[in-house]
Amino acid sequence: MTENNAAATVTHLLFCQGADADQVRVRVSHFFEKNFLVKYDRVVIPPERIISAEHPEFWPRLEAGLAENRRALAGFLTELQESGFQQLAELAGMQQGYESKVLHTVTHLLDGFFGIDSHFYNLEEEAHVLSDRVTRAVREDPRRFWLVEAGGTIESGHEANRLEAIRGFKVSPPGA
Repeated sequence: MTENNAAATVTHLLFCQGADADQVRVRVSHFFEKNFLVKYDRVVIPPERIISAEHPEFWPRLEAGLAENRRALAGFLTELQESGFQQLAELAGMQQGYESKVLHTVTHLLDGFFGIDSHFYNLEEEAHVLSDRVTRAVREDPRRFWLVEAGGTIESGHEANRLEAIRGFKVSPPGA
C-alpha cells in the first residue's frame, strides 16, 4: 500500500481466464465495480501488468501473490495468539472488537471472500489459492489464463488515512 496526502492505494493480483488481455481487463474492472465490500474511488489496471500464463514471470508472480496471502494469514493468526487465544475453544469467549475483526479477516482469507487484505485472488474459483485442477488446466492451455495487477485507490483528501484505518481496524478518536 502507498499513501500520500491525496490518496491511498492497495494492489491486488487477480487470476482469471479469458481470450486476451482486453477481455480479462474488462472482467477485472467489472469485478471491482460489482464488489459490495471493497469499494475504491478508482481502480487502475496498467496494461503492462497483465500477463498470460505463457509469460515467463507468470508462475513467479503467482507464487509471490500466494506467499503474500500466506504471510498475511500467518500475521493475523500471530496477532490472535499474542492477544491470548491459544486454543480454538477460547474463541467462544472472544468479545466483539479488534480481535473479532482480525478473526473475521482470517475467515475471509480462508473461505475465499475477497477483501482489502486479499493480495492474490482467484476469480475463477472465488478463492485465495489455486486448486490442483485449475493448476493443471493452466499448464495444459496457458493461453487461456492470466494474472492481472490492479491498484485500488481511495482519493479522500483529508481522509487519506481512511484506507489504513480500514485495513488496521483502527477507530479514529472522537474529534479527530
